[in-house]
Amino acid sequence: MTSPRPGGPEASVVVLTLNAGPDFAATLDAVFAQKTAFDFEVIVLDSGSTDGTRELARARGAIVHDVPGSTFDHGATRDLGLSLAAGEYVALLVQDAVPLDDRWLAAMIENMEGDPLVAGVYGRQLARPGSSPLARVLVTNAPTAGHERREQYAGGPGRYRKLPPAQRRALALFDNVSSCVRRSVWEEVPFGRTGFGEDLRWGERAVARSHKLVYEPRSAVVHSHERGPLYDLRRHYAEGRLLVDLFGLAPVPNLARLLRNTLLASAHLCRRLLLDEKTGWRSPLLAVRHAVPSQMGLYLATRRHTLPARLDRFLSKGV
Repeated sequence: MTSPRPGGPEASVVVLTLNAGPDFAATLDAVFAQKTAFDFEVIVLDSGSTDGTRELARARGAIVHDVPGSTFDHGATRDLGLSLAAGEYVALLVQDAVPLDDRWLAAMIENMEGDPLVAGVYGRQLARPGSSPLARVLVTNAPTAGHERREQYAGGPGRYRKLPPAQRRALALFDNVSSCVRRSVWEEVPFGRTGFGEDLRWGERAVARSHKLVYEPRSAVVHSHERGPLYDLRRHYAEGRLLVDLFGLAPVPNLARLLRNTLLASAHLCRRLLLDEKTGWRSPLLAVRHAVPSQMGLYLATRRHTLPARLDRFLSKGV
């Protein structure tokens, strides 16, 4: 592995921050503790922190670049980080994701060194210690919780476009909570100014161009959030719009499916809460609290063109 810049590090880690707080020290310490057979740099893109995040990053040895908060975009800001990075392999990490061990970075890059078709790798996520039962269940039931490595490869643009929408979505899955991108592919397929869902949009374009994506569970981070019903509604509204735009996929296309999916999602979550978390009588309440707004968000996304503009703006905030 060589750096695209003579004398530069072979790999880079780019972290996006905004008032990351004192817990950011754990992220930085875990990143700098990585054991690799190559040199790597750490770049922090900060969008106007006032809590000492930038100073903490510099003190730990990171290169800090200021990004005006008004210009932040999930895709364009990551493009900026990649343009500043020296490595051929560039890991992307959010500020509150803590690498689980000292092999987080190497485990991702090994996949790309061994196969030139691999454009990007993303890793496993584990719930934070002390997380609520619902947060733990949501993390452990996500596609980024599995213990089996997955290769996502369609075999060519023609074959990919002929696949059913749900299968194309599965092949395009990518998650920038913790990921690594091959620079040469990024130069061909940048994230672009995208807003929400820059990782899935990039994954779709990469797979459509005959590249591979890999889910590597050996590369793991600790990352979870405590979310409320309003966030779940907005998040799934944004996700539903993205699925329609990218794949023509509408998981909740009508009221009958809304009722059915809400009941099924509630039952699944309730079962997991009862069996995995032993939450007893609280299980149905916790399950419904998440299932109802999530499925409603997906349903409203299919009707966005008929929604009042004010409601669309309300639903589009905060994700």
